[in-house]
Amino acid sequence: MVSLDHYTQELNAQLGRAASRGMPHILINVRDLYSSLGDFPDSNDRLMSCRLVMRNEMKAGDIMIVAEDHLVGMTVRYVLPRTVH
Repeated sequence: MVSLDHYTQELNAQLGRAASRGMPHILINVRDLYSSLGDFPDSNDRLMSCRLVMRNEMKAGDIMIVAEDHLVGMTVRYVLPRTVH
């Protein structure tokens, strides 16, 4: 079973890879993040932890592009590089 720490590590890895490529921002979708850890999201309840991690990572300048309750899943545009909380 995947924990909050797993989602946090994967999100930070994706943010780090994008920043190392010099990208000014990255779009991350909750279902894609969830699936990147080897599990396919089959219900919104199972995505709750992943959404929580994504929300907690949001800082000034980040934008929720797609709302949490939308069918395609929450999508956030994170500004890069990341600053300290």
